[in-house]
Amino acid sequence: LRAPSRRLCGRYALVMAAPAQIAPPIDSDEELQSLYNWVDEIPLSRPKRNIARDFADGVLFAEIVNHHFPRLVELHNYSAANSHGQKMGNWNTLNTKVMKKIGYTIHHQDVEDVTRAAPGAIERLLRVLMDKVLQAQEGQLRPRIPSGNVVPRVAS
Repeated sequence: LRAPSRRLCGRYALVMAAPAQIAPPIDSDEELQSLYNWVDEIPLSRPKRNIARDFADGVLFAEIVNHHFPRLVELHNYSAANSHGQKMGNWNTLNTKVMKKIGYTIHHQDVEDVTRAAPGAIERLLRVLMDKVLQAQEGQLRPRIPSGNVVPRVAS
């Protein structure tokens, strides 16, 4: 009996996300304000009143990812949610289908904190996303779509 062979191509290493780490804290009020300004520049489907609650279901986060990486996100997969289970489902979909393609895995504790609308939790994740977008715009990050083709455009 032969063990099944595995063929690993170099491109798969680029797609694999790093092990999940808790998102780092925001260092200063200036950094936080810069983050809020960045989010405000993006058209979202519903107004932001309380950022922790508004982003808890993952829908607005998915919209931001879609704005910058339009070929990575299928927005119909995310629905507004009130229950913890539905929120976790949205975030799980984001984590497994989208975030890994830009080289980041959201830590389970961060997902829990965001779905519970813990103060500062969504800001930490948005900061990581903002960094990934900037890396992509500078050509340091090459997100991939499922077929393995490089996504040709990153919105600026």
